[in-house]
Amino acid sequence: MTTADRPLDVSRSSGSGSGNKTARIGRPEEPQPQPQPPFVDRRRLNRIWSLNTLALVMALLQLFAHSGGGCGASAAPTHPLATDASNSASLVNPSTRHLQKRSQAASFRLTFQQKLMASSTHLDWENTCHMKPTGLNETHSKAKRCKKRQKILQKLQNQTGRELKAIQDEDRARITINADKLATNNTKTLDIVDKNKWRFYKENYKFLPRLNVTSKQLNLRHAHRDLQIYVGAFTYMRNIKMHWDLVVHNAKSVLSDELDRMRKSAQEVLCSVEEAINVTNLLYTPRRSRAQQRRSGKKRRQAQPVVTYKILPRKLMEKRLQQFNSTQLPLVELHHNATLAARGLDVLPPPDNLMVLEQHALFTKLKFVQYLKGIRKILAKQRKTLCKATAKGSSKAIPMKL
Repeated sequence: MTTADRPLDVSRSSGSGSGNKTARIGRPEEPQPQPQPPFVDRRRLNRIWSLNTLALVMALLQLFAHSGGGCGASAAPTHPLATDASNSASLVNPSTRHLQKRSQAASFRLTFQQKLMASSTHLDWENTCHMKPTGLNETHSKAKRCKKRQKILQKLQNQTGRELKAIQDEDRARITINADKLATNNTKTLDIVDKNKWRFYKENYKFLPRLNVTSKQLNLRHAHRDLQIYVGAFTYMRNIKMHWDLVVHNAKSVLSDELDRMRKSAQEVLCSVEEAINVTNLLYTPRRSRAQQRRSGKKRRQAQPVVTYKILPRKLMEKRLQQFNSTQLPLVELHHNATLAARGLDVLPPPDNLMVLEQHALFTKLKFVQYLKGIRKILAKQRKTLCKATAKGSSKAIPMKL
């Protein structure tokens, strides 16, 4: 049989190489999907990494504090690093609290040094308004001086009333606790409402300034001097208590915080009295005519004010404060030791028990509040009778007692 007579083998031709190529081209293979990596929360990884880094830093700080020596406080034992977030947090929290306490202690020591150094270089009862006293301007209008003086006294009465109300509102809003506890925003220790339990000690504080509420006029010069004594008393007692706080707690106590508030209140009222004196001097300064001013070619001297107030020197102030002295608590001596301690000198520590200081502070606050009430009562009567002589036709308004 010849080749032409042979039957065509369809199976072989379809299975040949050319046939396979045609089949592959007609039906291309689909690409297989690539395997995806598992989902990972990057924020969680970042948090874990941050906690681990913070734990490492805190461990290094603890190691440095432990090996430094002479710091006065032993460092907390170090722990191995943990990848779990809860373990890292338990490692960080005690160390953070320890650093916060050290920072607060350093801040209180700095505050103690600043306040004591300021009290030693500057009188706390001087220039409480932080301005240069004037009252010598001769161009001020002298018309209706009595009415203007009446407004000056009314302003002083209102300012004193606001300060008194602030003290009373603060006493009602705060809780009374032990004087040696740490200070907070809602605590106090000097409760002057219950006066009966202190009635046996009233005779010991007669030297504190007081006013006769039956007086018809307020002597501003005497009030200025009396308020200086209250500012000095609150300042000295606050500094002594802050020295005790530094030695015992290294933080501010309730008593020192309240004494500081009373000191600021006394300074505010003292500033109001000083301002009233200065403005009154503007009204009663002698007036010169313009012709006299032109004839005097030289620079004219300022006229003397109607009243001058004096700033008590430190020696005289301490002489007044020595009346607080007792065998247990010499006020001036303890304040001197606190000032030396602020300068970094070695001094004797304050007494362990400052119950006598708390008693001094309580009666000083009580007498100060009574003094403010006396100022308001006297000024209320004085304003009513101030201009009656002028209204009846007096030829010249006489300045009232300053």
